[in-house]
Amino acid sequence: MQVMATRTAEATELRIPADPQYIVVAKRAAAGMATVAGLGLEALDEFNIAIAEACEHTIRAALAAGLADAKVRINFLVQEDALRVEVRLLGSKPRPQVRSTPKLPSATLATAEAIDMAISMLSCFAEDVDFQAADDGLVRVRLAKYRWR
Repeated sequence: MQVMATRTAEATELRIPADPQYIVVAKRAAAGMATVAGLGLEALDEFNIAIAEACEHTIRAALAAGLADAKVRINFLVQEDALRVEVRLLGSKPRPQVRSTPKLPSATLATAEAIDMAISMLSCFAEDVDFQAADDGLVRVRLAKYRWR
């Protein structure tokens, strides 16, 4: 009789303000989750870079869309073969615009070229990258880091 231990998926969620100062918090959480997932040191470093990039893109989208009090939600899912992550911008009410200050068009960040660049950058450090930007400024990034790669 052969006994196999199976590991069930373990999920953890982190929410941070859509403020660049909090990217360091996301990176610390990512490093801890990478350790729990059993990633090696090189994979952990690459994963940290990918999380920082994903958070930076979502925060930039929040600022461009004028979303007041936006949050970045980061879901970590530790699986048997990989650490999967979803970084999502949770929006709120748009900030009132001052007439003398021109509004940055949210479409600038959601162009196909910008999305392609984000995917290329994230693909250097993670696998299964999926980057989506909506017209309302909301962004969702999914990625994975496999143990054996």
